[in-house]
Parts: sequence; structure tokens; C-alpha cells
Amino acid sequence: MRIAFADLLYSWPPHGGADVDVYRTIEGLRALGHEVHLFGAACGATWERGRFAPDELPFPATRLDFSTPSFNRRQVPKRFRAAVDAWRPQVVCVTDGFLLKPYLIDALAHYPTISRYYAYEAVCARDILCFKDGAPCPNNFLRTPDVCRRCAFDRLGPEVRQWHLRAWTHEYLAARAFMPHYHRRALNALRNLSAVIVSNDRMKAQLEGFNHRIHIMPGGVDTDAFSEQPPPPKGHDVRKVILMAGRIEDPVKGLGILYQAARELAVRRSDFEVWVTGANVRVPEAGWFKTVGWHGQDGLKELYRQADICVVPSIWEEPFGLIAVEAMAAAKPVCASRVGGLQRIVRDGQTGFLFERGDTIGLADRLERLLDDAALRERMGAAGRSVACDEYDWDRVIARHWPPLLDEVLP
Repeated sequence: MRIAFADLLYSWPPHGGADVDVYRTIEGLRALGHEVHLFGAACGATWERGRFAPDELPFPATRLDFSTPSFNRRQVPKRFRAAVDAWRPQVVCVTDGFLLKPYLIDALAHYPTISRYYAYEAVCARDILCFKDGAPCPNNFLRTPDVCRRCAFDRLGPEVRQWHLRAWTHEYLAARAFMPHYHRRALNALRNLSAVIVSNDRMKAQLEGFNHRIHIMPGGVDTDAFSEQPPPPKGHDVRKVILMAGRIEDPVKGLGILYQAARELAVRRSDFEVWVTGANVRVPEAGWFKTVGWHGQDGLKELYRQADICVVPSIWEEPFGLIAVEAMAAAKPVCASRVGGLQRIVRDGQTGFLFERGDTIGLADRLERLLDDAALRERMGAAGRSVACDEYDWDRVIARHWPPLLDEVLP
């Protein structure tokens, strides 16, 4: 089967999990015998879009270059359609992108079309989070367009006035998403899709009623890359390591929750350290807190090896939870918030513990239980490794989910 992937943000080396998902999915489909071609967009207005060299990818790819003025709701769909039509696919999969996705979907509607949503871009007009005032937002652009349009205008107005064009703001202007007619465009595009891919039950519920062909599909991980390795030997006086990896500078990732839980834990004991990736972390200094900087994939694997426990304390509805899967693949027990895709990934009491969103005492109690019991840590880590290999290994994810999906959209 000839499958075209159309992506408005794709970059390689990757800027985030969506880029990795597209890369691994294309490679996996090619391994199953399909012909796959990636069509991406580049525009100098923002570093977030189109940073890839087609001839450096291991699969066929075309990059469509746009100037800032030409990256708009007319030219982008027109040029994508011309490029895709020239390749003559049987199926199209629209992957990452923001507010221009409905226009792109409409332009390719003469093919059976699948759209993958990596976060809440279909139901939130201001960003991918659907998170406001410290909590998940109850509104849904598809159902409450006027409320969401005002919210987006209030949030994005200052960026527009300063001409600070993040990828989201750029598409907000390019799509004219501030106009009432954009809502109709978004609804029609969603309804006309042959299939929709999301990552968790909440995302599915938000789209139900607008398309009945919604599939929950997890992301994946290279379980061989995170193969189980023994941690470095530790003496009795060496502190155990609690690791939080990922974009910890983003408030929705919950660093403040872990910090408060660890501060409570530090009152009870002194045999642990908290390690966090990233830089410029704004929390009070503490002897048990350590910033370990940014790490590439190899460095991250070494951090997992040295860790005793991994924590994912997100306060937003995490669409998937790749960090949790990576930690499980590395055979580490995971303490995670009971939110979004994390509650599908972490099996409470088996591969780690779940705690309620923002519950610092609950997190401290679970960490203490793991710190006290090396056998429990080892048992949960082994169980997590088994789940990661069985359910989230890339080859298994693609082989399990994609063949029936393609049979559905192209019988």
C-alpha cells in the first residue's frame, strides 16, 4: 500500500515525541512492506517547524518550503495537495500540526485520510494543553467555540501584537482561527476523516459525536535501547536516586509537586536525592535536590540506569506519557499522577504507584514505601519492563494497531 504522511511541524533530529512517533511509524510500516513518503513543511518564521533534510532521512521525504507570508490557509493546502497528488498514494495520514490541520485535511479529502492528534489541538484554540488556571479546562472548542475563541484571543493577543510567532501563534493567524467560520471548517474536517487516532480515553471522549471512527493508539519506545542493565553498585551510605526526566521547566509537568513531596520526605529521612533534567530550574536550593542538565538519548539511558525510582508528577492530562514508558523499559518503578494516558500506562501496585493529581503527601508516602523496600523496587521494575516490551515496543505497537486500521480505511 502507498501511504503518504503529511506533517506541518516535522523536524529531525526530533523536537519532541511526535517527531519520533512519525519517524518510527514510517519505518515500521515500511518494514511491513508498505511504500511510505513523508511530506513536511518548512518556514523560517519559527524554529519549531520543518527542521529536516530529506536526503538525510532513511525514507523518502519531501520538504515544502514557505515564506512567512505564503504559509497561510490557501497556499499550504494547495502545495501539499499538488505534492501528494504527484506521488499518488492510496491512503494519507495527517500527523503533527495545529490550527491549519483542518485546511490540510480538506485539501486531501479525495483520499482515505487518517489524522493523528498528539495532544489537545483539536479541542483547544489557545494551545495543545487544554489546561487553564491550574486545572484541565472543561471547555471544548468543538462544542463551545465562542468561549474558546475569546480565551485564545486573550491568551495569544499579546504575542500577535509583539509579532512573537511561535508555531501555534503562526498557525492561529495563518488559519484565521479567530474568525467564526473557522469552527465550521474544523468540524467538517473532523467529520470527513476516515479514521482518527488519539492517545487516551479523555481525548477520545472529547471527539466523540464528531467522528465515530476513533482509535486509541499508544506511542512506543525502543525497548532494546532501554534494555535492563544493573545499576551501579551503591554502598549503604549512598543516597538512592529519585529521577524526574523530560521538559521539567514546563509548570504542567509538575516539578513543584515532586519538590514539595520530596521536602516532606526530607523531614522523615535523608537517604535520597532528587535528580531532574534541564536547566534554569526555579526552586529553592536543597541538599537533596540536583539539576543534571539536558541529556541526549544515551545520556538519558545512563540516568535511568542510575535511578532507583522515576516520577512523572504531571498536573495536565498527559496525552501519553513517554517518560513513564521509558522508565519502565529501563526496569524502574514509576510513581505517576493519575491523569491522562499515565493511568493507562502505570499499573498501580504492579509496575509502580499512581497518586492523585497534586497530592504531595500521597506522592511522598509512595516514594517512602519504595525507598524502604529494595525487593519491591526490583519486582515493580521487572514488571514494568515486561509491560513495556509486550505493549509499547515500537514493532509490536505498529504490528498490532496499523494493519487493522489500514484495512478499515481501505477495505
